[in-house]
Amino acid sequence: MGIAHKHNIKVIEDASHAHGGLYKGQKIGTIGDIGAMSMMAGKGLAIGEGGMIVTNNRELYERCIAFAHYERTGVETKFNTPDNQITFKYLKKYSGLPLGAMKGRINQTCSAMGRVQLKYFQQRIEEIQAAMNYFWDQMVDVPGIRPHRISPSTNYTMGAWYYPQALFNSEELNNIECSKFAEAIRAEGISWCFPGGNEPLHLHPFFHTADIFNTGKPTSISFGQRDVRQGVGTLKNSENIKKYSLAIPWFKHFEKKQIDAYIHAFKKVIGNIDLLES
Repeated sequence: MGIAHKHNIKVIEDASHAHGGLYKGQKIGTIGDIGAMSMMAGKGLAIGEGGMIVTNNRELYERCIAFAHYERTGVETKFNTPDNQITFKYLKKYSGLPLGAMKGRINQTCSAMGRVQLKYFQQRIEEIQAAMNYFWDQMVDVPGIRPHRISPSTNYTMGAWYYPQALFNSEELNNIECSKFAEAIRAEGISWCFPGGNEPLHLHPFFHTADIFNTGKPTSISFGQRDVRQGVGTLKNSENIKKYSLAIPWFKHFEKKQIDAYIHAFKKVIGNIDLLES
């Protein structure tokens, strides 16, 4: 933030999955000049579909409102006559770039649900944190997996623990593959357990083959002086994440009896690891 402000650059904070968390005691989403958060059905603050922005900068707020309006894409419209004046030619002449992008507007029902849920979100976060920390407290001395969490004694928190992960060490479990271990966990009735998380972003076709401006070659190399694409093998830790990262159950309620059943399943598989083929 210091570097950005020194050069008069605004910082957009992507808090998509981390809303409710603390960084050095400060709420995620309030660190940048403007923060953006996703609240689709699977997120920590789930409202069905939608998101929100957070800012205390009036100008940025007004610009967000402008971007959010329908038909502000520089394309002629029959629905709003004044917008016909806002063409790509006009915008490029006066602003250098077209205003607008794809817009999926949140519906009123989801907005209403979100406003109500905000009243109880901190309470919900505290219960999620209690439940997840209880799970890991019981698993501390179990070989093969380690908690991916922040110490409760710090002024950091995991927020709503969206998409919780475990660190997997196959060497402590007869070199069993993470995928094989997850399969055994699922066989115990725990459906939410699988290797890794999202696919490595640097390998996404968007960065390698997408020709957004129809120049005849990938946009990522259309306007630069060198090829900055990151291919297979360039970021090995990211590419190997499925070997040492494991998605684990996400407990949203501190129901000790149910969590204990999950703990028992993990300990059962780990205790019988010799029965699994490596």
